[in-house]
This record gives sequence, structure tokens and C-alpha cells, in this order.
Amino acid sequence: MTWLPLSFRERGGPFERHSMLNRLCDGIAAVIRLVAWLAFAGMIATVGLQVIARNLLNAPMIWTGDLALLLFTWLIFVGAALGLRTGSHYIVDMLPTHRPAVGLAVEVISLIAGFCVAWLLGVHGWTLANMRASGEVQSLGISRFWMYLPLPVSGWLMAIFLIEQTVTLLRHPFGGAKA
Repeated sequence: MTWLPLSFRERGGPFERHSMLNRLCDGIAAVIRLVAWLAFAGMIATVGLQVIARNLLNAPMIWTGDLALLLFTWLIFVGAALGLRTGSHYIVDMLPTHRPAVGLAVEVISLIAGFCVAWLLGVHGWTLANMRASGEVQSLGISRFWMYLPLPVSGWLMAIFLIEQTVTLLRHPFGGAKA
């Protein structure tokens, strides 16, 4: 047994995966994956255009660096929320989580820590985005708000995925509904 998302997947059997919350989170995750692939392709194309314009055409494009940074920021933060749901983050398993009581305690502590991170990103990220809204990314002609918006969006997505994991943990605290 490892950190919460893996054991979360172990808990969810065929019955569990069909709850309304699970379907909502499945849909959100599918949209994130699609948008992330498009954003990644856009980032690669933007950086490729920047290299070609600068090195082959000797005509540097200032906006490409800012667009690549914007896409990268969205990919990192929203991707972190998706990684939380899929259990893709690195873990350090130092406790004997094969013991049910220890595993449950680790999962509860992980959920609490996860909610703290989601709250920090959501609340303080929103504050930061609003503080930076008056600034402008001149090369793109957009507000700096869009550069900081991924922080609260990531926090809100993490909170939704953590609620899903909490509900599953409450229904099956010791993993009794394995598929």
C-alpha cells in the first residue's frame, strides 16, 4: 500500500466507480487530459517557431517565449491536480502501511495535507492572480491575471479530487471494496 491515490484506486471497485462524484471527476480528468495535450502541442509548436524564427530567419519573435511560459504554467499546475487524482506523484513509503491502522492513518494525514495545499493554492493563488491582474503581458496583450490563474484553478481541482478520495476512504476505510 502506498500513498493515497494508489490505495484509492485499489478501493474503487465496479460499484464505486459509478457514483456521481466519480463520474464527475472522470469527466474533469478527461477534459484536463485533452486540454493538456493541446497545450503541450501548442507549447512545442511555439518553442519550435521561436527557434526557427531566431536561428534560420534571423527574425526573433518576442511573444513566443511568453506564450510558451503561459502554457507551461498551466500544464504544471493543472497537471499537478491530475497527478493527484491518478496517483502519479512520487511517494516515499517509510511506514508499514501494509498494517491497516497505519495505512489508514497515513491516508488521513495525506488527505489533510492535500487539503492544506489545495486551500493555499486556491485561496492565496486567487489573491495573487487578482493582485497581478492590473499588469499586462505586453507581447501577448493580455492581463498578467492569466499567468497566475493556474494556481487557484489547480487548488480547486485538487479540492474536488480530494473530496472524491475522502468519500471513498469514508466508505471503505480499510480497503474492503477492492475490485
